Amino acid sequence: MTISRRSFLKTLGAAAAAPMVPGFIGMAKAAGVSHLNRLRDNIDHIIVIFQENRSFDHYFGTFSPRNGQQVTNLLDASGKIDSRFLGLQKNPAGIPYTVLPTPKDIIGFQEAELPNAPFHLAPYIPANDNVHWDPKHRFFRMSAQINNGKMDRFVALAMGDHRHLSRTQLEKYVSQRIEFDLAHPSGPVLGHYMAQDIPFYHQVAREYVLYDRFFQAMSGGSTGNALYLAAARSCVNPKAPADSRSPFDPKAAGLEHSFFDLPYDHNGILINDLSPTQGPTGANQPHALRLSPPPEFQTYQNIGDLLNVANVDWAWYNENWNQVKPWALKTAFGPDDGSAVIDTGRLYEAHHNPFQYYARWPEYVKKGHIRSTEDFLDDAASGNLPGFSMVKATAAHTEHPADCAPVFGMDWVEKLVRALASGPAWHRTAIFITYDEGGGFWDSVPPPQVDGYGFGTRIPALLISPWSRQGFVDHHISSTASILKLVETRFGLSHLNHRDRDAYDLLPSFDWDQKGPKPFRL
Repeated sequence: MTISRRSFLKTLGAAAAAPMVPGFIGMAKAAGVSHLNRLRDNIDHIIVIFQENRSFDHYFGTFSPRNGQQVTNLLDASGKIDSRFLGLQKNPAGIPYTVLPTPKDIIGFQEAELPNAPFHLAPYIPANDNVHWDPKHRFFRMSAQINNGKMDRFVALAMGDHRHLSRTQLEKYVSQRIEFDLAHPSGPVLGHYMAQDIPFYHQVAREYVLYDRFFQAMSGGSTGNALYLAAARSCVNPKAPADSRSPFDPKAAGLEHSFFDLPYDHNGILINDLSPTQGPTGANQPHALRLSPPPEFQTYQNIGDLLNVANVDWAWYNENWNQVKPWALKTAFGPDDGSAVIDTGRLYEAHHNPFQYYARWPEYVKKGHIRSTEDFLDDAASGNLPGFSMVKATAAHTEHPADCAPVFGMDWVEKLVRALASGPAWHRTAIFITYDEGGGFWDSVPPPQVDGYGFGTRIPALLISPWSRQGFVDHHISSTASILKLVETRFGLSHLNHRDRDAYDLLPSFDWDQKGPKPFRL
């Protein structure tokens, strides 16, 4: 059930209360005609660079903004780690850890003994070093980590096997038993990086706009949150077999912390990752592909459909797209080789591309809406950018743990941003850098619950634009639905559903009263 804005703001508590900033433009004013006109007069290109699996405090937990502004992160008024977070993490029985459990197979942690508190991660996992360690981030697991806003189960539920309990076991086990059986604690989810580790991102935050109330749209992993970026909702499969659905609604059943890995919830909504049936897609899970949401059931509109109706060009730019495009008009169940040919995420991650889940996918491909990041660099250089662009890396550059060190992805993002800044369209462009989800990394701010699927963990989000406020921290509650709202506002589009209709429109992040567009400042 969707709760009112007043209700969830009331229950969010002091930890998530937005500080007041002098001169902050209210949402009512931002929605006014003058600001709408200025947006349309000054911005022609909205771009979102969509990275992977990092939480806000994991990247900006020690960030200090300029101009005396406040930011909600790990630091107290004296600039030290806030004592509220010391001893916070507990095991499934509610007992605090005395020291953090650490993965001894990672060299940096072999001799480590860390207190139960946030810590600087770089001495153990450097920001330019990719190690084989990846926190779990499934739908119910992430909800259980949040633990009704207590934010105290991230270490306990950080890792764990993919063993599938039977429906009978799931229905009979109490939530604590499920957690102990399926989880394995791991302390590095409390680790954070600092400005010296990921300098470009912190420089952007100091010079442009940082959002400190930006949450992943949906609890869980990549597929659902990619779909929320495209359509402000996930896929549906009315024919999903019973064994692929969660056997009950944990909230309705009173089981606050239950989690398991089934792909659909009890309503047939996709809540965990499944590759699309349309190509190019994954070749290593033929059984899972049989469970994938059928394209014919995704009849609702996405942002690309709305832009098509308005005759506004748009594109999903994917790294390496030109290499896999020959399989784009095949299906996983077609004759001969079909399309299930992509066996490494370093070439292409099909479940990261939301548009592949729609029956209109062949039309999107034929009309040139799916392009390569090489095309993006060319379009940036020529100024021939679409009205709305979404840019996605392969596993080598997404920042997803175990696939990509933070610095590898940051350098890739910086390359894209500098290409845009040096191109002829810079003065009419707004660039958002954000992440699909928190990846299991801890964050200190409880996410508001706007409906049964989200929000999830708070994630990094930045705005770079010649029209953005300088060194500004935006405290409004937002998600990728806010980016959709901005696109809809700029191009006069209708809304997709309640998520984007009710979203904050991001307009106070811009300074329309400045004399003209500013040059790139980094």
